[in-house]
Amino acid sequence: MSEEKSIKIAVVDDHSLFRKGLVNLIQQINPRFTIIAQASHGQEFLDQLKDGLEPDMVVLDLDMPRLDGHATTRILKKDYPDLGVLMLTMKDDESSLIRLLRAGVNGFLSKDVEPEELEQAIISVFENGYHYTDAMTGKLVSALRDPKEGKIPELSDQEVKFLELACTELTYKEIAAEMILSEKTIDGYRSKLFDKLEVKSRIGLVLFAIRNHFISLD
Repeated sequence: MSEEKSIKIAVVDDHSLFRKGLVNLIQQINPRFTIIAQASHGQEFLDQLKDGLEPDMVVLDLDMPRLDGHATTRILKKDYPDLGVLMLTMKDDESSLIRLLRAGVNGFLSKDVEPEELEQAIISVFENGYHYTDAMTGKLVSALRDPKEGKIPELSDQEVKFLELACTELTYKEIAAEMILSEKTIDGYRSKLFDKLEVKSRIGLVLFAIRNHFISLD
């Protein structure tokens, strides 16, 4: 059964001391967790995979030299789509999270995460295919990973345009300028779509857009 299976994990972080501490922590918090590889940057990890390494998932730092977490994730999702990617980052602004989501990460955590949440995140990515913070509810991500038939709310052309732009790294002010509308009008679109699509954040808009093919992962 899945709950008895060992979870093979790779850890990729350019800070040696932090990486070693993270490895020790992961191995201590749950006997199911087995560290099978470490790397100091994305390219080193990709080389390990080419040499036959087969982890179930990778705990990956976002900010690294040579090949950072975002670029590494895009390659992983293209060449190793079944490999779970749990991103560690100090960035929690919407723009950064949207960028990570569009790259295909299975979840992300702050680098100062508590051991209990780290354990939960690893198990969740392994067993469910995702783990996100409150900004990305399990319900939304589950719908994204396993979409069910359902009627998509009817959206106007302007709402579709706003939705597409909300999935970029533009601020709401910049979206208003792009659509040649006032910021107040853009706020109205945002509130209306939150209600219509039953989401509570811009991240939720992105998940809806990906699930229903208004945009694609890139």
